[in-house]
Amino acid sequence: MPHNHNQPPARYWHPVADGRIQCDVCPRDCKLHEGQRGACFVRMREHDEMVLTTYGRSSGFCIDPIEKKPRNHYFPGSSVLSFGTAG
Repeated sequence: MPHNHNQPPARYWHPVADGRIQCDVCPRDCKLHEGQRGACFVRMREHDEMVLTTYGRSSGFCIDPIEKKPRNHYFPGSSVLSFGTAG
């Protein structure tokens, strides 16, 4: 079946012998039937491929002090835009 363009295809998965597909992103190795989501709820099997369900959707935006980030030694005292998605 053609890909649903509302959700982009994901990488790092492979089919398994029992007909499921296995996600290879994390150590959980989720094996999914059609319509199932992985433990992260970010990756889902749709039309026999893995898709990303949170692409283009943010769970939050905020301005943080740079000192909270791994690159805290760059521009001390400055701010940085933080954002993320579910999962």
